[in-house]
Amino acid sequence: MNTHASFSPVSLSYVAALRGVKPRLPGQSFNYMVVDCQKPEWLVALAASNPEGQFYGLSAQSSLCAKGEDIARERMAGNVKFLCATARQAVDRIEQNPSYLPQMNYLCCNETSGNESVSVIDRSALFDLATRLVLPNGMFATTYKTNESEEGLLRFLVRELAPEMNAQQAQELLTEFKKLGGTYLSKHIDHAMKLASATLRNIPDEFFALFDQGEACSSTFDTMVAMGARGFTYAGDCHISSNYLELSLPPEAQPVVLSCISNPLYEPLKDFAMNRLVRSDIWCRQPAVTSANPAELFSAFSFGIPAPREAIPTNVLAPGKTIRLDTPLYAKLIDLMALLPISVGDFLAHPTSAGHTVEETLEAIQILVACGIAVPMRGQTAQTKLSALDQPRMCGNHNRYLDQEAINNPSLYFASTVWGDAYEVSARDALVMQALDRAGLVNSISALLPELQRIANNPKLAAQIMDVAMPTEETARQMIESSLQGDIIKWYAYGILEAA
Repeated sequence: MNTHASFSPVSLSYVAALRGVKPRLPGQSFNYMVVDCQKPEWLVALAASNPEGQFYGLSAQSSLCAKGEDIARERMAGNVKFLCATARQAVDRIEQNPSYLPQMNYLCCNETSGNESVSVIDRSALFDLATRLVLPNGMFATTYKTNESEEGLLRFLVRELAPEMNAQQAQELLTEFKKLGGTYLSKHIDHAMKLASATLRNIPDEFFALFDQGEACSSTFDTMVAMGARGFTYAGDCHISSNYLELSLPPEAQPVVLSCISNPLYEPLKDFAMNRLVRSDIWCRQPAVTSANPAELFSAFSFGIPAPREAIPTNVLAPGKTIRLDTPLYAKLIDLMALLPISVGDFLAHPTSAGHTVEETLEAIQILVACGIAVPMRGQTAQTKLSALDQPRMCGNHNRYLDQEAINNPSLYFASTVWGDAYEVSARDALVMQALDRAGLVNSISALLPELQRIANNPKLAAQIMDVAMPTEETARQMIESSLQGDIIKWYAYGILEAA
């Protein structure tokens, strides 16, 4: 199953809305920061995709900050700034000068992607920064390692649970570990055999003793304690499917985890059941504005399907079940969302939706999102003239940089004010867009061929783009045709291209 994980403001607000947190209204201004920003080009594209926001990239590497400022200037994104500082330095500067940074609606950090030779994430400083900057109802999102090893996930649970249990409870715990640890035990046969032996002989300590040595820790548990003490509540997982037990856990583990929903070890138990060494948390600053009204929670979003209609499966496999997507409601939703982003209201107003209710429509959309097929979007549809597809132009100031730039990377980021996220495309598709922008559809082959001939001198990149060593006009023609099949309408719908 594919899952959609994103730090975009739209996606973070959508996940929080699943837990009843009212999202920001469309078009309302906001502030957004990435701590230890490693991808300045992505942040610039994200800023250009959300023009109502002010974006900040914090990095200890002055070279990355300079690169980000250059990209923002070149691509005319005036709503993004890069600041050279670690999280701790930022906290210290705020203490000295409270106006150093504004309050944030979104603060994000990927703790797993940093260059540790330059900057190691100080988690305490990161949490302090979130505490100082994130506004009530605001989001703090962080990706981090839950443990150093899969065995460490189980060691933490054994050392936390076993010492406080009587003999009967300890024996029951062995049974629960067997249900929770299907994935882990299939990879650690020695532990599976010990667990079976200890269960059969009714000697739980025989299994627990395997975990007496070594550090027993859980970054998940530590994060829960730290953020709870700082006035944040857990608002979900950036990997949207992980917010649904039935989509992320083996069937035998689901009742065990669900029975522990009020236990402080609930999330570490999920980590073990999912064999998850990296997770992406979303935390909401309290007091938060909440609602139980679906219209208040989800009417601000549009939903689109980036994949071509023919690539969308009729069934999705989930742990222990198959989700059918060939019913009339799903078929209608997929037909429309594969063409252009729509809201719940848009669907219900469409002639084909007669007889469907708000509740069942929203439930179906949420399942499509949870399965990684549909994506929550910004909620504003680009107004483009689709009658002149033969003469497209790159849309928006940010995307027009492509007309002058030589493509030398495997993928590029574009801005999409419809998606509200940076839109990543392969170099192959970007070359086709560039040719269309420069020469139109009729003359696109003559515009693309010189670029392919240039790239042929870069064997590594060329191998990712074409199957021949020396490109010809036929190579260019086939590339244009394959990229345009089902894609050009999507590029218009997401505001990447516009009619000339």
